[in-house]
Amino acid sequence: RFREAQDCFMRSLVAYSLITYILQIRDRHNGNILLDTDGHVIHIDFGFMLHNSPGSVGFEQAPFKLSMEYVDILGGRASAKFGEFRDLLLEAFLALRKHADHVCLLVEMMASDSPLPCLGGGPATVAALRERLHPALSEQQMGDLVDGMLVSSCDNITTRMYDAFQYYSNGIL
Repeated sequence: RFREAQDCFMRSLVAYSLITYILQIRDRHNGNILLDTDGHVIHIDFGFMLHNSPGSVGFEQAPFKLSMEYVDILGGRASAKFGEFRDLLLEAFLALRKHADHVCLLVEMMASDSPLPCLGGGPATVAALRERLHPALSEQQMGDLVDGMLVSSCDNITTRMYDAFQYYSNGIL
């Protein structure tokens, strides 16, 4: 049962990591991240994404949340499951990148005259989204990019500080 839950966790963490990076979903504290009984990661608050962030401050600097607790569930950074996580993240990124034009077009259409703060940057929001999809990188360069994202996300200090802030100000573990 643990192995099944660990696999569900790992696979959903791939999707969570990629989507929170691409859409710049913020406010990634522990109170906004749930786990279901099967081990799936579920993010529940989409109030800050693309262009805006809590307090209009870009405090969360990591590409995505990858706390040591998450890494421990995968068996540590040297584990086969963490390696599978890395490989699936790259595979998912490459697959999503094939649809970069469609994703950007959808966001561009939504941003047109939108009153939503997340779309407030207009063309710059779409341009930044396109940059995060890295359409010009080779597959090898994408692998290097994913490896760099894992290093900068794993147990990131600003992520830990944001979780501590949420704990001390709101009692969120």
